[in-house]
Order: sequence, then structure tokens, then C-alpha cells
Amino acid sequence: MAKKNKKVKKKRRTHEQSVRDGKKAHDETIGPSHDECEKKLKREYQNDHVTSTTGMPDFVIFNKRTKFVELKPCRLSKNQRASFERMYLSLTQEITILFLLNCGAYVGIRYYIKTGKTFTLSKVIKLSLKNLKRFCLSTPWEERTDPDDLF
Repeated sequence: MAKKNKKVKKKRRTHEQSVRDGKKAHDETIGPSHDECEKKLKREYQNDHVTSTTGMPDFVIFNKRTKFVELKPCRLSKNQRASFERMYLSLTQEITILFLLNCGAYVGIRYYIKTGKTFTLSKVIKLSLKNLKRFCLSTPWEERTDPDDLF
């Protein structure tokens, strides 16, 4: 009978490591992608006030009909896809967007591809009650929209 492999003890991440990794991600990807998207939205909506928010959704465009835009990663380098948890709407985001849609608000989603220090942004996809589930993590993967197809 073969010997059983000894279980390898996993190292637990410390709180400091998690904070350091989160700050690095924000400095290298999240912050710059939001800055780039905000610049592009300001060019697209020159007569309106565009602001970035710290909560959900990521951007609010104030005009006669307020618009909300959520920014999501598609690829972080040429051959590296973003994690599904980041690529699709979380349950909290899904509930918030569903509430906004039921109130009659315009809600859109925009994806980006990071190549080095440059960002390629997709068009804003208008979300509706019919197509919302295609962009949610709670939906089975076969029924989700592949963000690569949007570029």
C-alpha cells in the first residue's frame, strides 16, 4: 500500500499582507483604470457633470436623466484574464443595479483591458432587466456574456 502524502500546511495571509496587496492593486490597476474611464466619460459627456464615486456604481453622470456606469476588468495583460469575481457583478452590485433599473435609471457597464500601463475601454453597454443576468456572477457561466466579445 502506498504511503499517503503528508498534508502541506497552508500559510495564512496576515492582515498586513492583504492590505499591502490591496493597495498595490489599487495603485497599479484600479486607480489608473478609473482615471482613464473618467477622462473618456468626460469627453463623451462634455456638457454634463461626470464624477467617480467610492461606492457602487463607479461613475455617475449628472444631466437631465442621471446615468450610472460600472467599470469592470476584462484582461489585465495580453494573456491573463481577470478573475470571474472581478469580471462580473457581485451579488451586492446586482441587487443595487436591479433597484436602480426598477426605479427607471439608466445603468451601464464598461469593461477594460490593461496592457502594460495603457487601458483599452469598451463601449458602455446599457443594462436592462432582460440582459442584467448575463453580467452577474450569480448566473451560470454558460449563460454569461464573455467580455472579450465586446471589444
